[in-house]
Amino acid sequence: MSGKKDKAPLEETAPEAVSELEQLLGTMEEKVARLLSAAKESAGENARLRAALEETAAERDRLRAELTDSREGAVHVAELNEKLSRLATEREDVRARIERLVKSLEEPAAIA
Repeated sequence: MSGKKDKAPLEETAPEAVSELEQLLGTMEEKVARLLSAAKESAGENARLRAALEETAAERDRLRAELTDSREGAVHVAELNEKLSRLATEREDVRARIERLVKSLEEPAAIA
């Protein structure tokens, strides 16, 4: 077998078959072009989403740090409120002692 029966020369191929193959090739090229375009759009969307994800992660970290600072601040405020309460109690105690002292100093002066 010489292989001539398996391969028909291009001139002998029916023009309709060539036209169909060219049409099929054109259709495949269009599909490949659409797929390539969709892949590029997907890559762009992926990049945009990754950037948004990084921005969101940075915002989350910032808020987490802010929350930590706020909690520390709340603890500090609670400590200051406790100290203020103790000082107010001490002030009232000192005021009561001063009033008793003044009263005790006035009594002997009234007697004398």
